[in-house]
Amino acid sequence: MPLDCKEIENQIETYLDDEVTLSDRREIDEHLQHCPDCAAKLMSCKMLQASIGALGYENTPASLKKNISKQLKDVTGEETRTHFWLHWMNLSGGSLALASVTIWAVLTFNVGLPIQHQLEDEIISSHVRSLMLDHAVDVVSTDTHTVKPWFNGKLDFSPPVKKLEYSGFKLIGGRLDYVQKHTVPAMVYKKREHIVNLFVIPNTPSAANNDIKYIQRQGYNIYNWNADGMSFWVISDLNKEELREFAKLYS
Repeated sequence: MPLDCKEIENQIETYLDDEVTLSDRREIDEHLQHCPDCAAKLMSCKMLQASIGALGYENTPASLKKNISKQLKDVTGEETRTHFWLHWMNLSGGSLALASVTIWAVLTFNVGLPIQHQLEDEIISSHVRSLMLDHAVDVVSTDTHTVKPWFNGKLDFSPPVKKLEYSGFKLIGGRLDYVQKHTVPAMVYKKREHIVNLFVIPNTPSAANNDIKYIQRQGYNIYNWNADGMSFWVISDLNKEELREFAKLYS
């Protein structure tokens, strides 16, 4: 029987530590390729792991560890999730720096963030996930008349799909993604070797109409604007000037 999301969540820790069996790893890999939620959780854990690896360590008093444990339980309300974060503290020898990262991670990925920041995090995770899992597109085509109809019946709105090859942005296809608990379209373009993901989300708080808002986070450039009752989010590691050109052409 295939693994469900709860089983995947319980095994993320051992999966990252490469402590699962070969057969389990194959099942988990298969699940991650078809479950955006679990893939996003894995991405969040990998980002945390990378942050931890860049920190210096010093021993944490047992009293502080106990206090952190209580705070985590208060925030998450789940013993298993609390155990996951504390496991990272034990692996690192229990560092004060890691204690700070742990609290930051729980607050970031579970509670308290403004809706706008949560949305930005999801856009970044979806973009990175599409690159990591080699799943940039579901439908491969440079033809807007192939990509746009592909979304018919899969969404309750029709996203605009533009041909921008004359400006150096080559349409390579589209896919379905999952943002803010909704299935959304992602149109995928390429300029030189840079992948550009454009997400279209209906009725989402974002920039004012015709106002192209710039965001730079985690090394990625993002532009956001509203038009026709839809919110557009374009993200890439392409330089900000060229990505802004894309946003202006699309808006």
